[in-house]
Amino acid sequence: MCGVSFVPATEKDVMAIIELRRIVWGTTYRGIYPDSMIDDFDYEWHKEKEIKRITALDYSVYLIRTGDLDIGYLTIRKREVVLLMSLYVIKEYQHQGIGRKAFEFVMQFCRDSEKDSFICTCLPENHNARMFYEKMGGKIIGEDLENEESWMNSVTYQFDF
Repeated sequence: MCGVSFVPATEKDVMAIIELRRIVWGTTYRGIYPDSMIDDFDYEWHKEKEIKRITALDYSVYLIRTGDLDIGYLTIRKREVVLLMSLYVIKEYQHQGIGRKAFEFVMQFCRDSEKDSFICTCLPENHNARMFYEKMGGKIIGEDLENEESWMNSVTYQFDF
């Protein structure tokens, strides 16, 4: 897909980001997250969390757009290690090269920050994301699989370039 842009999010975009998250959770995370987390989606909690991210200096949040349509978003946290915290694309736009373009964007973000790698975490049961991360060259550098709730478990990937 061509015509995809990564637009820095502002506080006015918070509700759009939250709605994208709710949509993606409903299609991608059903069966991974507890149904109650999806069905009883807490807009106010997510709003507070997202405002903090958008206004924090060590976070960068970008809407993924095609034309005027928001089709996803990504969140990067830059500290000693760059962390791709979220890469959400609504289902009807997946498998069209948008994830690859997002990774190119994150790699350029890292280069601009004088970093030569980044990491991201993934739920072990999110097989589509894991296949994508491995296809993009991610190497597993850690696993946290002993949490009380399985949706809290994670696999950490590192991407070097």
